[in-house]
Amino acid sequence: MTGSGEAKTARDGRRWTLRPGRPTDGSALARLFADVRTEGRWLITTPGSISQPSEAFWIAEMIRAAEHLVLVAEADGDVIGNLLISVDRGRATEHLGVLSITIADGWRDAGIGTEMVAGAQRWARERGMRKVSLGVFPDNERAIAVYENRGFVREGLRRQQYRSGDTFRDEVLMAWFPQEVDR
Repeated sequence: MTGSGEAKTARDGRRWTLRPGRPTDGSALARLFADVRTEGRWLITTPGSISQPSEAFWIAEMIRAAEHLVLVAEADGDVIGNLLISVDRGRATEHLGVLSITIADGWRDAGIGTEMVAGAQRWARERGMRKVSLGVFPDNERAIAVYENRGFVREGLRRQQYRSGDTFRDEVLMAWFPQEVDR
């Protein structure tokens, strides 16, 4: 993938671009996360728990760090999706990356998640990573289907892992092992 990205077509015919993240994307990504956070279903952080300036700074620092992968999906100049693989260098876990995806409401079920995961898998394979792991809510069936179609396997379930108001939510643990599959 070049710095300017790859042109893509969504399932419904809309055009979008997948590209590497830039430090200047911090504010736009923080807005995307804030918008998705207000839905109260997909992210483990709650609205108002992180200030947008703080989150924008953190995102820009992640993008600057060579060990992480940040992919951005954009359409007509708007950020519509993000994929992050974070890697802890210098630790016993440096052989693995932790994947997270956020996609704007109007762009879900358009194939963006599948394209971003495929890009992340290429990146992980090129770096010789042994494992890419993630956590997903059990009711996020669309995301689970994408992950399974891309070769991720379920590793377990953490019961009552996250609190959402007065209820507790489980987390499905999934992983992909680049050296064990040909995807």
